Amino acid sequence: MAAASSSPRASVVAVTHETLARIHRRTATATFWELDPLSDAYTHALPEADKGAWLVARAFAQGTVGFSIAEARSSVGAFATVLFCPAADAPGAVRMPTAPASHDAWLVTSLHIDTAALRRGWESVLLDAVIMAAAQRGADALEVFGFDPANEPASAMSASIAREASSIGLVEVSILESAGFTVIREHPVVPRLRLELPPTHNMLTAREVADLLAEIPVGG
Repeated sequence: MAAASSSPRASVVAVTHETLARIHRRTATATFWELDPLSDAYTHALPEADKGAWLVARAFAQGTVGFSIAEARSSVGAFATVLFCPAADAPGAVRMPTAPASHDAWLVTSLHIDTAALRRGWESVLLDAVIMAAAQRGADALEVFGFDPANEPASAMSASIAREASSIGLVEVSILESAGFTVIREHPVVPRLRLELPPTHNMLTAREVADLLAEIPVGG
């Protein structure tokens, strides 16, 4: 592990209207959550344009729409990005078998991350950042549709979601539970989890975040 005192090669960036270019490449085009599959416009979707419009609208409405882990010296792209919003602003969630999210909850939608950084702690860094931001906004709770890769899908819908889990940006249930979320609606593949705000568990310290971000070389 790199020493925490060394210069960080990556940093956590709040995704706002000023930093919309600093998002993961898959986050920039994935529209699973943002488009209503029941609307007429869905069949004419232009993913990058539609996602860009959604990001701009949400960034101006809620300020911070997510967080990225990006190269400290870069102004574009990211190694990982998580997005969150009021549940009503993620109409694509209707496709989840454990939908809808609770009316009082904000929703953690996608978390896209480079393969080299998977399950190394970066997911926890991003989830902690979202938890703190949502609590500061006065949200009562965060909910998220998790993914359990160990179980076999029992329906065509679940199988489709499982195949596209990384593109959709689903987070494994074990990672979500370690961040304080608990399952409130069971499902073998995509259960729905919830975290009451403000959280009662301890968050990552600044030292722990620095250590985790220093572990993986940029571009590794």
